[in-house]
Amino acid sequence: MNLFQRFFIVLTFAVLFAFCWLLLRIDKSNDKDLELQKDSEKFVILTDEIERLQRLLEYERKKLQAVESRVDEYIKNGRNQKLKSINWNEPIGIIVFVCNRAEALKQHVQKLINYRKSAELFPIIVSQDCDDETVAEVAKGFGEKITYIKHISGANANIIIPPNHKQYTPYYRISRHYKLGLSYVFSERKLGSVIITEDDLDIAPDFFDYFSSTRWLLDADKSLYCVSGWNDNGKENAIDINAKTLLYRSDFFPGLGWLMTKDLWNELGPQWPTGFWDDWIRDPERRKNRSCIRPEVSRTAMTMFGKTGASNYLLKENYDEPFMKLVYGLPKLTIDETITKTLQTTLTGEAVRIEYNSMQEYTDSARKLHIMIDTKAGVPRTAYKGIVTCFINGLRVYLAPSEPKNWKGYDVKWEPPSE
Repeated sequence: MNLFQRFFIVLTFAVLFAFCWLLLRIDKSNDKDLELQKDSEKFVILTDEIERLQRLLEYERKKLQAVESRVDEYIKNGRNQKLKSINWNEPIGIIVFVCNRAEALKQHVQKLINYRKSAELFPIIVSQDCDDETVAEVAKGFGEKITYIKHISGANANIIIPPNHKQYTPYYRISRHYKLGLSYVFSERKLGSVIITEDDLDIAPDFFDYFSSTRWLLDADKSLYCVSGWNDNGKENAIDINAKTLLYRSDFFPGLGWLMTKDLWNELGPQWPTGFWDDWIRDPERRKNRSCIRPEVSRTAMTMFGKTGASNYLLKENYDEPFMKLVYGLPKLTIDETITKTLQTTLTGEAVRIEYNSMQEYTDSARKLHIMIDTKAGVPRTAYKGIVTCFINGLRVYLAPSEPKNWKGYDVKWEPPSE
């Protein structure tokens, strides 16, 4: 092998070595570029995440400012009463309307005395308009524990009754009695509110806690005009017996143990009717689109109230939107599908909606659910915004208008069709 051949071989190896070295450099350079590219992508992702968090922080900051502004507005306008304890510290009168049922009066008043915690905060007034001496003796027998007032008997009061209403004479006497009794409560005793009962009304051990813990709502929300301890559909097979602290708004005036304020009496007292006061108070001209608070479980079975803020959800501003979303977000079933579902034994907290388009449809469904079908001034018992609820064998049922956005309110001409 001559010198030239040797030189050529060495040169070839040198070129190959240089080429391999160059490829290695290029590969390393590509790896670095790839790493830089990956780092760049990570940087973009991190930058985007930072921007997202900054936007979220700004959004939450604005929400906080809005809440602070609302709190300032409440304080500025004197509406911070909504933030106070729900326990009512002013006297609430109890007026018991009686006539001629001595034993009923004795049992009712004795329960009132046993259950109340303070005679000063809950003064009991027994109002009698009949001339039954036994009733008078029972009332006087309670001594200083109550106040007893006696009015001229309705039979001797020369009440003017329309000739075609003679058969309704008791309703005219009762209306007169209510006016006399409530006038005494608000004009002579100067009380700010009163719970209205009658001698045959049974009460729960937490009767006073219930009303004292809901009294504040009537001042905080002017779309309310009463608190009642009665559920018209409160039969055991139509309610959740365990929901003892559950309350609702109702467009139907329940009565049967209810609380009213002096402001409401100042409004209604001067025009108080000569008869049928309860139907009169349900009339749209008096109700003025206002509602009452009523319980799921009637006052004969309720438990202790008193947790601060427990009833804030009943304020109209807090109640309407969530309530409507709840009802119209539920599965929609026919009445027959619902009845079939109530026969199941595994229902635990389920709820459904049945819709109606007419009084006939409402009545048909109500009959099958075994709830009250009658109306007053077009309002079904316990209804709120046309919605009536009951609880059957573990299933919560809402009977609701089919198109809530187009619902025009109650039709005073609505009366349930005959069977």
